[in-house]
Amino acid sequence: VGTNVFVLFDTSNYMYRGFVYASDAIADFIRGLDRADSVAVYTYSRNLNRAVQLNPDRTNAIAGLRKAVAGDDSALYNCLLLTLRDAAKVPGRKVVIVFSNGPDNASMVAPDDVRAVAEDEGIPIYVISTSEVNNDPMSATIFKRISTNTGGKSYFAKTWQKQVEAFESIREDLGNSYTLTYYPQANPNEGFRKIRVEMTTDTGKKYKIRARPGYRPARGI
Repeated sequence: VGTNVFVLFDTSNYMYRGFVYASDAIADFIRGLDRADSVAVYTYSRNLNRAVQLNPDRTNAIAGLRKAVAGDDSALYNCLLLTLRDAAKVPGRKVVIVFSNGPDNASMVAPDDVRAVAEDEGIPIYVISTSEVNNDPMSATIFKRISTNTGGKSYFAKTWQKQVEAFESIREDLGNSYTLTYYPQANPNEGFRKIRVEMTTDTGKKYKIRARPGYRPARGI
């Protein structure tokens, strides 16, 4: 079963210096996706641009990516929320990959509100940041919290070589991901419910598992 991959590319004025290298790294990532995967390319600065809607055509996705231009303020969390809303409408497995240069200076929504939506929808978020952790510790902390709590991962890759490595790591994750479902017993807890996934065999214990830490139960209407 393929994965529906939503790529959210930072085209704010923070990206001027590394824009071309970032575009190349994303293009290489798209080319290497599994044949069963579909990909959407979104770009953001102050507003979200749905450059390429979700589809299996790699050539079309890269062509839309290459039309992106950099400029304006950054409203990452506003645009990430809209991307999550789009992804939530698609059946099957999906993931959001954010390529960002760090700061957000134009959003109206809080990062933790965005994280909560991703948790509720079961959508892992991977973040590749081109900024140094020490240069923007606030964004670094937020990125780590959002990615970890949704079953994704954050990467801090200042050079294009590190960015390529980060995309390769994500692609490997997608190829080794599994969707597990279960029906919980009756539980009066209407808040956040923690879950833990672990390997019980001696052979399985050598593997490292990354999964979302829990969920909020859906409420019936």
